[in-house]
This record gives sequence, structure tokens and C-alpha cells, in this order.
Amino acid sequence: MSAQHVNVEEALQIHDDLGAKRSLGVHWGTFELTDESLDEPPKKLAELRQARGMPEDAFFAMAIGETRKLAPRAVATKET
Repeated sequence: MSAQHVNVEEALQIHDDLGAKRSLGVHWGTFELTDESLDEPPKKLAELRQARGMPEDAFFAMAIGETRKLAPRAVATKET
């Protein structure tokens, strides 16, 4: 599925490459498409995020059915 999806390591690299402040891992645990267990991606994300010293709220995956209220992004203003 690598032509359509990225693995956890690649997702973290994309997060870094983009200079993202927050990322949400999605599209896991719905269909059994690989040999990994359905709950492996969020576990791997937590493990690799911790190894990088990245805060949990910088890149997270939500439990199925979970909702979160996110703070609005700050709006950049132009100086005149």
C-alpha cells in the first residue's frame, strides 16, 4: 500500500519536513490490509514520538470514536 499510504516513520518525517505544529494520524484500525496488528500504528507512533522527545499533542492518533476539541490556530497579521 506504499503507493497510497505512508508508515509511521514516514509520517513523522513528513511532519518534520513540513514544519508542522500538529499532526493527526488517521486511517488506521479500520481494515485489515497488512500483516501488522490493527492497533500497531498508534502504538508505534507513541514509541517513536517519545524517542524523538516530541510532545503527545504534536502528533497523535485518536481512538476509534474519540473526539477532541483543538485550540484554534493563531492568525498571522501583517505589519504595516
